[in-house]
Amino acid sequence: MELIHLENVKKDYVIGEVKVPALKGINLSINAGRFISFVGPSGSGKTTLLNLIGCLDKPTEGKVFVTGVEVNKMDRKISAKFRGDHIGFIFQNFNLIPVLTVYENIEYPLIMVQNIPLEKRKQKINDLLAKVGMTQQRNKYPAQLSGGQKQRVAVARALVTEPKLVLADEPTANLDHDTAYKVIGLMHEMKKEFNTTFIFATHDSKIVGEAEVLYTMEDGLIIKVQENKRNGEAN
Repeated sequence: MELIHLENVKKDYVIGEVKVPALKGINLSINAGRFISFVGPSGSGKTTLLNLIGCLDKPTEGKVFVTGVEVNKMDRKISAKFRGDHIGFIFQNFNLIPVLTVYENIEYPLIMVQNIPLEKRKQKINDLLAKVGMTQQRNKYPAQLSGGQKQRVAVARALVTEPKLVLADEPTANLDHDTAYKVIGLMHEMKKEFNTTFIFATHDSKIVGEAEVLYTMEDGLIIKVQENKRNGEAN
């Protein structure tokens, strides 16, 4: 089933009096339950494309569909609600709230976005804490965690709302080799269990090697689509 569809998507930024094209006409379809990477040099448009799919920005031209909804037509309030219901985010710098515990960081989107009742929140959070191996750290604060532990919490927080789509911008850049592979493995497990689509913008060869399909970007365009036969079938 098609989860994401882009038609002739362009994005320009204006810096002073200069128009800078970040995306120059992207056509793209991604099915549900995939493990996808956008790769390419800095400035190629990876993060911009991720932001458009994640309803964090709007295209200058073209159409962006997520779960069959044309998200580029949404206003800010509706976009925020749509993100909360359908999309999880994992960031390079984890973006955990320092004054909240591990448990509270995972709980936060259930309160602020979905308003899930207390008992159901407890069950969902405790289940995910166990799945990511962070039950013993539930009452610790981010400053008390290693980088790998922080990213495990970030994965749990991204998945707690049961999103159809998780977007990750350089999620392993601040992790050592072994920890990065553990986190990637965890995301593979979550994909299989929840049929979640993971899309990465990355330079990291570890994620590149684990992705099912690679979209290579250069100068605002997708110049190559490559199937990783070891991990899946191309769309």
